[in-house]
Amino acid sequence: MPKLILWGRTWMVGTDDFVFPGIRGFVINCAIAVWIPLIFNLGSDDCGQGVKEYLWASFALHCTNAVLCLALAFTSGRGGILQTSKRKMVPTLLITICISTLVVLGVTVWGLLELLRHDACNDHPEDRHWLMGTAIVQVTLVTCTLCVMVLDYNCSNDVLDPAECEGNLDEYNSMWKTRCKRAFCFVKDADENLFEEIAKVMAGIFSGLDFVVSDIAAGMALLHAYQIAVIKKAQKNANLLTDKGKATGHPSISLSHEARPIQKLSDQAEEDLLILHQFSGYFMGAYGWPLHIYANPMSWMGKLCGSCCKGLPSRDVVHDDNCCKCNSAAWMAETKADKENLLYSSWVSKIDRPAFYICVDHDANAVILGIRGTLSPEDCLTDANADVMPFGEDLVEGGLCHKGIGIAARGVRKAVDSEGLLENAFREYPKYRLIILGHSLGAGTAALLSIELKSKYPNLLGLAYSPPGGLMNSVLCEHSRDYILALGLGQDIVPRASINTVRNFRDRMLETFAHSETPKCKILGCCCFSSDTKEKAWFNLEKTEERRSEPYNESTHLISAYLRSIQTICEPTVQLYPPSRYIHIMRVGKQGSTEILHPISMNVEDLMDEGILASTSMVFDHFPHTVMRAINKVVDPNKRYPLNGFGMPSTYVNPLKTSFTPNAVQAE
Repeated sequence: MPKLILWGRTWMVGTDDFVFPGIRGFVINCAIAVWIPLIFNLGSDDCGQGVKEYLWASFALHCTNAVLCLALAFTSGRGGILQTSKRKMVPTLLITICISTLVVLGVTVWGLLELLRHDACNDHPEDRHWLMGTAIVQVTLVTCTLCVMVLDYNCSNDVLDPAECEGNLDEYNSMWKTRCKRAFCFVKDADENLFEEIAKVMAGIFSGLDFVVSDIAAGMALLHAYQIAVIKKAQKNANLLTDKGKATGHPSISLSHEARPIQKLSDQAEEDLLILHQFSGYFMGAYGWPLHIYANPMSWMGKLCGSCCKGLPSRDVVHDDNCCKCNSAAWMAETKADKENLLYSSWVSKIDRPAFYICVDHDANAVILGIRGTLSPEDCLTDANADVMPFGEDLVEGGLCHKGIGIAARGVRKAVDSEGLLENAFREYPKYRLIILGHSLGAGTAALLSIELKSKYPNLLGLAYSPPGGLMNSVLCEHSRDYILALGLGQDIVPRASINTVRNFRDRMLETFAHSETPKCKILGCCCFSSDTKEKAWFNLEKTEERRSEPYNESTHLISAYLRSIQTICEPTVQLYPPSRYIHIMRVGKQGSTEILHPISMNVEDLMDEGILASTSMVFDHFPHTVMRAINKVVDPNKRYPLNGFGMPSTYVNPLKTSFTPNAVQAE
């Protein structure tokens, strides 16, 4: 960070991304430089003067390239992520290496032409074969280098100077609109207005940030280390954690940094958890065969075949499934339902309507409308359209929701009403209640659709598994509290994500860059090769106290420029929340190899205040089968680990609200 500028344009890498490529180039060039004199006699004219000159030239060029690659690796590894002045020689070294590589290509072509002469190495066929192999290896290496350059090429050259970005909102919107159109060029039904709306959201979050992918990875590692350190300190202050890192009062438990004081679930919350568990198979079934195979890699074949043996629903019921009805078979395997229970299914998403199905559960006396989560490019476009729109105006004044999901909810209702699907179901089962459920995007759609249909079906119940955090405002949260239940697991990013929390996460990441002198290569190397070095990456090479107190330096200059540019672009947004009747499944820690989970009732305002947590589980905790297994573990109160009286809730303060400074995480 910022992106590399070479030959007058930006590239998709930073100046600090060449440590490992430089080391790799050094090793390869050294290997070839050693190989040539070991295999061939450089002083011999057995294969002709031209071949001899080719070998000497190759030897010299690979030695030169090895030195240049080593210099590149050393220079690229200097300084922190924002300290670009220490790496100002990287572009010059890259240009030199490119020229040298092209010279190697020319020399290799010349060598091949010499070898192909009829009289070259006729008396030494083995040497001829070795020479041909060496030349082919050289051409392959040069080709791979050129391919990497093509992959790193930023064809749009679309990074604006943060110092000059004030008033460039239209330029940023245009930039992100172009990016979105390229990314989703294969989606047929996407129109210009949709891309403009998504571009406006993306520009408000990311524009002005000269990031590359490795910057984000390193920033998340640093932020994760900071968050762990602050949370561990708060746990000690709340008397949750002993000096040995074990849970207070439970010496056999290695406490997780996610743990917080536990209060027993109320009777109402326990009942809510039982309901969420009872219907959890239906949100799994909505994903069809892709998730079923992923969640059951060893047994999916038998389960799908077992469903086929029982018979599959008719073509009148199943729409947009494949020829083998694999989605319907997976639905039967996950829900344990008979084919007669499926009343309608549509397995293909549209931009304004996710895939959904309608079935009956005779044991629960319920008609179930299940909505699939994100699984297609069309679903991704719905997720990305994260602006706000009015919703439920005829029910409550001032209701706002996620625009893409609000449109999706109305799209499902339109599809259901146009064919009278629910009316037909309740005509056959008039005493059943309606349950609308889903996971992820499906959870958000189910929650908003529940609000729309509540007046028509008074005993309706909405179940939202891992719902989006930026779903509805506080007005709709309060309005729907009596009939929508929600559940989330661990550090799942989706229930914590809204435009405001993503912006806060972005700002925190920027601050980690300003507070760390750790080279990016060391941060990423620590994450890959050691279990505890994410914390070391924060502590070991932290700025000295004297340098932290300096009023001005290169890092703070860049950060202040970025923050100024962001403030001119980002418009204030309404804070949105997941449904307010929310059960959070928390990782308490581990007892040996056994993971201890515990459900707690959580205020969604506290959840959004805590925001997005950088963690290795922030994505995996969102996977449907992971959520399903967690629910199965905690549903029975008698099987939970006895943690009554664990900590003092009154002493626990959200540690991530503390001021962001390395002093906050120093040992007391």
